[in-house]
Amino acid sequence: MTHQSPNLSLPIIRRAPVAHAPALPRHPWMFAIWMAAAALIAVAAGLVLGVLSAAEIGIGSSRWTQSVQAHGRIQLFGLVATFVVALALEFTVRFYGRPPFSPRIRVGLPATLAMGSLLLAAGQIWFEHFEFLAPAGALLVLAGAAAFAVLIWRMPLQHPARVDPQPLFLRGAAAWLALAAALALWGAAEAESGVVPLDISYSVAEVFLRGFATFVIIGIGLRAITGHVGLPSMSARQQLISYSVLNMSIVAWLLSAGLGDLDHLTWLERIADAAYGLGLLLFIYWFGVIPAIRRGRQGPRYGLIVPLAWIGAAAYSLLLVLTAILPGGHDLGIYESGAIRHTYLLGFVVPLMVAMSHIVLARFTIGFVPWENALTTAFYLLFAAWPLRTAPFLFESAPSTLSRWLLSIAGFMAMAALILAAAVCLRAARLMAIRLRPRPISRHAIQ
Repeated sequence: MTHQSPNLSLPIIRRAPVAHAPALPRHPWMFAIWMAAAALIAVAAGLVLGVLSAAEIGIGSSRWTQSVQAHGRIQLFGLVATFVVALALEFTVRFYGRPPFSPRIRVGLPATLAMGSLLLAAGQIWFEHFEFLAPAGALLVLAGAAAFAVLIWRMPLQHPARVDPQPLFLRGAAAWLALAAALALWGAAEAESGVVPLDISYSVAEVFLRGFATFVIIGIGLRAITGHVGLPSMSARQQLISYSVLNMSIVAWLLSAGLGDLDHLTWLERIADAAYGLGLLLFIYWFGVIPAIRRGRQGPRYGLIVPLAWIGAAAYSLLLVLTAILPGGHDLGIYESGAIRHTYLLGFVVPLMVAMSHIVLARFTIGFVPWENALTTAFYLLFAAWPLRTAPFLFESAPSTLSRWLLSIAGFMAMAALILAAAVCLRAARLMAIRLRPRPISRHAIQ
């Protein structure tokens, strides 16, 4: 038996080939920062203007119309567009297996929308000295919206649209956002003493909510909500029907709106509202959110609150249909029409954004939602603020003292909700940054 001396030479270790996981972008927590920033912009600027207008205090009294319109622009472009676009940049690359967008896009595009909305509002409020800020801000918003549209439309379809229509909704959302931004620029150019002509102002809000908000929610929801909440898959035929009806009804509404020198066609507006309301109700039925509410208590909390948010969409759809078919249904004042619009924005769009944050922050950051109870509380605060903001004004052409108080309370509840949501997003971003921070190699590890 021979004795062999041990081989003290270090072996050469070759790395085995590994399957490449999707690469993380630089600063992968950036979307959560923008979610928080959008919520805080709404609190510090948009909702402050809303509360001042409701109570008719300060500029909310002396510049009531300018304050109301500026409040709307910030809530649409500063809150919803900034928040949703930041998320859409994350969702789309995952949907289609594409590399992440560059930091310049992921930082710059939401920043353009957010800054543009603030400049647009500032130009309306302080029109005597800074009126030039309004068209400059609107131009920034349009640049951001156009850039988003180019990014979405350049993504190739993986399947023919007749087989998989889901990407059409994202393309439609991007196109409607660009049109809403173009209308906002037109309104800023036509403004007098900071007041945008009402036909243009209404069109900005309707195109944004009916076009961009609805289509991006459906486009993301057909993949993300269906998978996480366990909703039935919609057939391609059902998706194409929804896509066609909703698009045609928005076009019909624009033709009826009396923009510029065109006549306001009430009969066409009624048809457009009824078609949109019925089309959205049909989608909600096919999407299966009502049975999902009954099943929601048995799973994770987002399994209940995500479908619960769709109650606001159903209520908005019913209001559109009722105003279309009832005599005098379109003889609405600014308060009644604003209540219907806020039924969709405060009753559906913003609560759904918070509800979906439960899924997004867990899947895209650290695997769980820090301070999850705070995020859920934010959802229910928004859901409770919705009827306080809208119900009294559905039946009043002029606000009473009680309805003004309810409007102010709803505003403060929305503020609290968005502050909670922002805090949770910032906490998730910080924890993810800490987790991904390079750790120094210890001496024992080297040995």
